[in-house]
Amino acid sequence: MSKQVNGQLPFLVLIAVVYTLQSIFGAITFQGMPAVLREAGVEPVKIGLIYLLMLPWVLKFLWAAPIENWRKSHKNGTKKIFVFANLIAIFSLTLLIFFDPKSDLTYILLLLAAVALLSSTVDISLDGYAISVSRAQQKGWVNVMQIGGGYLGAIVGGGAFLMLIGQIGWQYAILLMALIVSAMLLFISLSSLQKEEGEAQNYRPSLKSALLSRKLQLGMVVIVIAQIGLRLAQGMAMPFFIDRGISLTQLGFIAVFGGSLISLLAVFLSGMWVNKKGPGQVLICLLFVQLLIYLTYYVASAQVSLSLLQACGLLLVNSACAAASFVALYTLMMSWTSSKQAGVDFSLLQCMDIAVALLAGMLSGALVQYWGYQSYFLICCIASSIALISLPFFKLVTANKLSEAVQ
Repeated sequence: MSKQVNGQLPFLVLIAVVYTLQSIFGAITFQGMPAVLREAGVEPVKIGLIYLLMLPWVLKFLWAAPIENWRKSHKNGTKKIFVFANLIAIFSLTLLIFFDPKSDLTYILLLLAAVALLSSTVDISLDGYAISVSRAQQKGWVNVMQIGGGYLGAIVGGGAFLMLIGQIGWQYAILLMALIVSAMLLFISLSSLQKEEGEAQNYRPSLKSALLSRKLQLGMVVIVIAQIGLRLAQGMAMPFFIDRGISLTQLGFIAVFGGSLISLLAVFLSGMWVNKKGPGQVLICLLFVQLLIYLTYYVASAQVSLSLLQACGLLLVNSACAAASFVALYTLMMSWTSSKQAGVDFSLLQCMDIAVALLAGMLSGALVQYWGYQSYFLICCIASSIALISLPFFKLVTANKLSEAVQ
C-alpha cells in the first residue's frame, strides 16, 4: 500500500468491519440457507424462491435519494441509520429460532425478507458515505475493504453457520449468529466516522440525475454482460455439492477454511492488480479464468459423486476468481459514480447487478430441476464467453487506469 493509503488505515479498517457485519445477514440468507433447505429435502425450484429476497437490493434505488438526503441533513446520519436498522434486523434474525426449515419455509422467508429490506437500506447510506469520503486514487482500496469485509462475513454467516448447524443445531446456530452481529454492532456504534467533504454534503441527491447519466446507462449494460455467467453459476453451486455427496459439515468447513480465506487473499491481490493495471483489464482477464472454471464444472457434473478433494478444488478456485472479479467490477462501478450523490448512483448500479443475481438465481433452480446440472453449467460457459468477447468494446471498461474513469 502507498503512504497515502497507510495514513487512512483506521478508516479503511472501520469500513471493513462495517461491511463484514452487513454481509453476515446476506451470507446466512443466500449462502447458508440454500444448503440447509436442500439437506432438509426442499426441492431446487423452491430453493430458488429464496432469491426473491434480493428484491430490496434490486429496488433500493427507488428510495436511495430520500435516504441519502436524510443521511446528509442529520448529524451522524450514517451511524443512526446503521444502528437503528441493524437492531431490528438482529431481532428478526433471532425470531428464526421458532421455525423449522423443513416445514416453515414461508415464515422463514418472511423474516429474512425483513432483514433484507433493512440491510439494503443500510447499504445505501454506507455506500454513499464510503465513496464520498474516499479520494479517487483511494477508491480501489476502499472497494478492497468492502469486498474483503463481505468475504469475512461469508466466513461467519456462510461457512461457519453451516458448520454450527451440523454441530449444535439450527436454533443455537441462529442465536450465536445474532450474538456475533450484536457484538460487532456495539463496536461500530462506539466508533467515530470520518466527515464528508462540504460540496458533497450540500448537494441534494436525485434519482433523475442518475437515470439520465450516459455513463451510468452504459455502466448498467456492462454489469449485465459481465455478471450473468457468474451470478447464474452462484445460484446452485452449493446445492450441486450437496447433490454430489458432500455433507453440510464438510461444505461448511471448505467454505470457511478454504473458500472464504482464499477469497480474502484474492481480494487483496486483485486490489493491487487493479490499482496497477486498471479494473477493466483485470476484469477481462478474470472472465477468461471464469470460463475455464465453468467448463470444469460442466465436466464434473457428469459424475454421480465427487470426492472431497475434487469439491475442495472446484470451490477454492471458483471462490478466488469470483472474489477478484467483484473487486474489479465494483471498483469500476465506484469510478462511474458522482461523489455528490454517490449513494444514489452506486445504488442504481448495484441494483442492476442484484437484479441479474435475482433472475439468475431463480432461473438456476429451474434449469437444474428440469435440464440437469450439465446443461446448467454449459449455459454458464456460454454467458461468460459472450462477456469475454463483448466487454473490450466498451470504453468504460478499457480505461487503463482508475483515474481515467474518475472525473
